Parts: sequence; structure tokens; C-alpha cells
Amino acid sequence: MSVTGWRQFMPFYFYTAAALCLGVPAAGGGPPRGGVFLLLAAGLLSWGLIEYALHRFIFHYDAQSRAGRKLVHAAHLSHHEDPGATDRLFTSLRMSVPIAAGYWLLAWAATGSWRAAGYLFVGLVAGYFCYEWLHFQAHHGRPRLRPLRYLRRYHLLHHHRDAGVRFGVTTPLFDLAFGTFRLPPSPPPVCGGDRAPTAGTD
Repeated sequence: MSVTGWRQFMPFYFYTAAALCLGVPAAGGGPPRGGVFLLLAAGLLSWGLIEYALHRFIFHYDAQSRAGRKLVHAAHLSHHEDPGATDRLFTSLRMSVPIAAGYWLLAWAATGSWRAAGYLFVGLVAGYFCYEWLHFQAHHGRPRLRPLRYLRRYHLLHHHRDAGVRFGVTTPLFDLAFGTFRLPPSPPPVCGGDRAPTAGTD
């Protein structure tokens, strides 16, 4: 693998190390096993909410300034123009580290325990890795399992039918909760250079 190829995976290395640095010390004490599982599950679920909020309100933000449009385009809309590109498989650390650090600090403040915050962070990282893998599968894979085929088609409809709905990648839960699940009756114009899906997308 080239140097550029290894650099693409820097977020994976970084967050694996961060999760280990927080999770391993936390395992030395803190809540009982049942509480640990609840914290991990809460962290995993919180990723789905963060994923949804970022995708809906930040990555598809209708910026009015030239600088704002350039930032949104670089962060996400360029992906709509070329969804098959493989030069940026992971979200950049420059974008994700402030979110991750803020999450851990808020979790610590909310729980009053750095160990509990560590478990929540490990769950968050697990959700993030699931997101990256599912997103890669949606654009570059041909999953055989029915749930994975469903999620692939679910995401491709966001690209090819209407970029204003179906913001979830790992789960449709928050689209259902916030009213962005249902597709419009007729396909509106889509952003970027996406092609219309075919019947074989799922």
C-alpha cells in the first residue's frame, strides 16, 4: 500500500488507539458489567444521532457565503458529485477530532465519571467504525445479507432520489424519529453528478 493509502486510514489508527487508551484503564474499576454494557450501547446509539445531525444540518447546510459553500462542498457535497471516489475513505481527523473531544468532555461532565465517559466513547467509536464500513459497502460493495442490502439501498436512495431525506447510514431510526424517512412521490433533482439508481441497487 502506498504512503497516501496508509494516510487514508489514519483516523482508524487514531480512534482505535484513543478507544484503547480510554477503555482499558476504565476496565480497572467503575460500574458493574451490566452498567458497562448500557454505557457502550448508549455510546453506540449516540453515534447514530451525531451521524444524523451532522449529515442533515451541517453537510447539507445551504451556505450563503462563498467560503461557507466551499467548506460544505469540501466536507460532503463533493462526495455527492463523485460517490465512487476512493481517495477519502475516512472522515478527516481535522473535522472529527474536535467532535470526538467535545463528546468525551460532555460525557464526563454529564456522568461525573471519566470511566463512564470512556465507555461511552468506546461505544461512539464502534458506531463510527460501523458507519465507515457500511458507507464503504454502500458505494463499493455488494453485500449478501439482507439487512446490509437494505442499508445499502437506503443510502443510495439518499444519493440518487432525494438528498433531503434519509440521512442515516448506520440506521434509519433517526430518520423515522425526525420525519426524514419517507421519499417524495416523484424524484426531485439531485445534487452533484449522481446517477439514478437501477432496480439492481439492492
